[in-house]
Amino acid sequence: MNKIDKQFEQLIKEISIDSPSKGFTLKVMDRIQAEAAVQKHTLLEDYQPVISKRTWIILIAAFVFMVVYVIMSSPESSTVKEPGLWSTVTGSLQKIDTKPVSNLWQTVTGMFSSIPTMAYLILTASLVLWTLDLFLTRFRHSAAKVQIS
Repeated sequence: MNKIDKQFEQLIKEISIDSPSKGFTLKVMDRIQAEAAVQKHTLLEDYQPVISKRTWIILIAAFVFMVVYVIMSSPESSTVKEPGLWSTVTGSLQKIDTKPVSNLWQTVTGMFSSIPTMAYLILTASLVLWTLDLFLTRFRHSAAKVQIS
């Protein structure tokens, strides 16, 4: 070995390696958990629902106006031109000898048959968005909780 290598080896042997104190890792983890418990949950502060309250009010108002329109519209405009599921069910109900039930059923199906298909699509999409909003709200709240042991 070279003289410089020997001197370098001797210097390294003389230097003591600093090691952390006993329980260092536990102290660091306790500190991290304490700070996490004290910190504000910024995730919840920045949360905005998928559908705002204003949008819900507009959707509900549109649905109410649509129902009022269907109820107030004349019976001549609510006739079904092609037979479908409702007319099949109504026809089978008419074979049964219960006139009050069939009259009630015809009234109800007549109201629903006059609602445009687009209204059903809007209602379905609104319900899906509402359910998604509730799911995401619960998911976000459960994901933001800090587990401290």
